[in-house]
Amino acid sequence: MRGVILAAGKGTRLGALGAVMPKALLPVGKIPCLEHIILGMKEAGVQRFAVVIGHLGEMIQSRYGDGSSLGVEITYLQQDLAKYGTGAAVLLAEEFTGGEPFFVSYGDIALHPANYPAMAALYREHQTMVSSANWVADPTLGAAVYLDERGFLERLVEKPPRGTSATNWNNAGVYILLPQVFDYLKKLTPSARGEYELTAAVAQMAAEGVPIMVHRITGFWQDVGNPGTEQI
Repeated sequence: MRGVILAAGKGTRLGALGAVMPKALLPVGKIPCLEHIILGMKEAGVQRFAVVIGHLGEMIQSRYGDGSSLGVEITYLQQDLAKYGTGAAVLLAEEFTGGEPFFVSYGDIALHPANYPAMAALYREHQTMVSSANWVADPTLGAAVYLDERGFLERLVEKPPRGTSATNWNNAGVYILLPQVFDYLKKLTPSARGEYELTAAVAQMAAEGVPIMVHRITGFWQDVGNPGTEQI
């Protein structure tokens, strides 16, 4: 299984800090968020990574190069930010993934490393796509995740108005996806925010009955690009 990390974001919610540093390089403890993600996926068996870069991407390339310092192999994919969004970023990796299942993580999501092998185990057990969810007070800043009684994704609602969600599960930003996701990504249209969003493709698959098992995050979870979304 390969890994795709989305690190092209502009970091607009970080103000002046986002103007001088890509979100993926923000420190979590002693190392950047991106490094936590790579090492976590490595524990789950991932050796080859595609890092999608855009805003200040040269800083990421300069720091990690070909990935050998971390014992992995890194390929960089440049995202044209004129076609912005997580869905457009994942679509860039279609050739890289080689028709195989692949991990995806937003580049600014830090979580306990045990979650990556747990997600891989879910994939092996069910042979389906796997999404992730963390428990929050209100998922208005992310996406509300509704699960069925078996733990599969039933519905995903992006940026629900505050107080309207009947769930505390929030989309945690880490996935194991199958190649069929690219069929949905190619049909995306810009959202109300003007972005081509991966969550829209995932929501469409769930609505059409494509099985997507949901891994419930254990331990810490943090969106470092938006500190207001921490797990409770």
